[in-house]
Order: sequence, then C-alpha cells, then structure tokens
Amino acid sequence: MTLTGRILIEQLEVHAYHGWHAHEEEFGQPFTVDLELEADIAREAGSDDLQHALDYAEIVRVTRKLFVERRYKLVEAAAAALARGILAHFGRVRAVEVRVRKLKPPIPERIAAVGMKLRMERADLAD
Repeated sequence: MTLTGRILIEQLEVHAYHGWHAHEEEFGQPFTVDLELEADIAREAGSDDLQHALDYAEIVRVTRKLFVERRYKLVEAAAAALARGILAHFGRVRAVEVRVRKLKPPIPERIAAVGMKLRMERADLAD
C-alpha cells in the first residue's frame, strides 16, 4: 500500500547572500523558504514510529546548508539548486515544491517580498 503525503516546512528564516547588487553580496539579507516534500508516508503512518519518518529537523538543517553555503545572483537559481539538493539528499522524496521570498528586495516601492516558486520532480534530475 502507498500513501502519498506532503511534508510541510513553512517560513524557515535564513540570512543569505543572494542578489545582483554589490550590497546584497556584501551584507546579505533575510529570506524565507517554504518547502512541500512529496513522499510515500505509508510506513510511518502505519507504524507511528519516528524512525520510519522523514526527519523534519534534518530537512531544515539540509535546507539551511544548501541555501546559504553557495551564493547566487538570482532567486530562481537559488531555488532550483535547493530543489535539486533536497531531491538528491532525501531519496524517498518524489517531488519538492520550493518557495523562496526575499524579504527586503532592493526595490524603492513599499513591498513585503519578492520571490520564486517552483516544483521539481525526481524525474527532472535526469534532464
């Protein structure tokens, strides 16, 4: 039996150095990251055993590392690299949806955030 579920990590706050402008590279800025990981959760749902589940803390640790350790000019590139990294690290994950928000974009208008949302499936890694 399979049971498709979606693991949610919402509004993970990270300070990273992604951006096109020199001040973004030098000082960095706050981002939020939302993840939705699709996986078969039949085993953990049936056993109610943490050992069978995807570890939320490990997902957060890996996400923070992947998002912060390399710098990108574009949020699109950072989001795609994060999605690829999540799929590579967690073999049980079939697909991942990533939403990245830059909370202080260098735009003069009053704006809460700009960002990027993408979905990547395991099959997309072969391309």
